[in-house]
Amino acid sequence: MSSSYRIDESRISHNRFDDEIIAVDLASGSYFSMHGTAAEIWRMIESGPASGASIAAAFGQQSSTAISEIQAFLTSLEAKRLLRAVDDPACATTTSLAYSLPVLEEFDELRELLLADIVHDTDDAGWPNLATN
Repeated sequence: MSSSYRIDESRISHNRFDDEIIAVDLASGSYFSMHGTAAEIWRMIESGPASGASIAAAFGQQSSTAISEIQAFLTSLEAKRLLRAVDDPACATTTSLAYSLPVLEEFDELRELLLADIVHDTDDAGWPNLATN
């Protein structure tokens, strides 16, 4: 039986902007972008625990290739600590979006700003000017 997953709300902030999901790991300072199928998978997980099999079923995919691709995507999200595995059963969900390979983009160029203590780490000019000690 494959694991079900939930968003790790204790360390992740996430929002939808049009057709994109932006998730920020508040502990590491990395942020992630998901479009299309990846964003739709995130939406499904927001609705309740989801597994590779439940997500594949929502897309009407029964091929082992699609299920494997979805499971690899979920495992990647878990490795990046965006999701956590849970013992809860997966929720049934549906989508009208056509399936394509889900892609996760990771960025870290704002890490220093995202992790900064804006009271103690700024110079005399204030935010967003970080002290350069």
